[in-house]
Amino acid sequence: MKKFKKRYFFLIIVLIFGIWNLSWYAITTIKYNKYVEAIPKNKWGLHFIEKDDGYIYSVKKPDYLSFTGNLAVANNDNQEMLIVWPLITGGYEYGFRLQKDGLAYEIYVDENLKPVSKDATNKVSIQKVEEYKDELEALRSKADKMWDLN
Repeated sequence: MKKFKKRYFFLIIVLIFGIWNLSWYAITTIKYNKYVEAIPKNKWGLHFIEKDDGYIYSVKKPDYLSFTGNLAVANNDNQEMLIVWPLITGGYEYGFRLQKDGLAYEIYVDENLKPVSKDATNKVSIQKVEEYKDELEALRSKADKMWDLN
């Protein structure tokens, strides 16, 4: 009887793990399909492309059993980047990365490109977002065109 219970318990654990893996694979494949179609893998196996306009686009699919991946648009000449995190439940979260004068700023912004959460009270974050508003809007526009985020 004890062997039967141990086998049954082991079978349930294996079944749960299998279902979790299949669910993860299905959800991430469906969610990221339109993003990776826009940017196929390059010769190194990465979803990464540099366009003629000088902007770099990339897709980072979620790692194994993680649901967090991201999309990125960067202007390497100006060292500015918009990072977009697609949410499994729908919608997106955004981050703005700026590197100037040897300093790096990483600021979470909302869909209206305003600093959010703990960044909202940080005067430097607000100042940098206002100072680079045109660049941030250009990055957002590029991301919208590439992946149809609206």
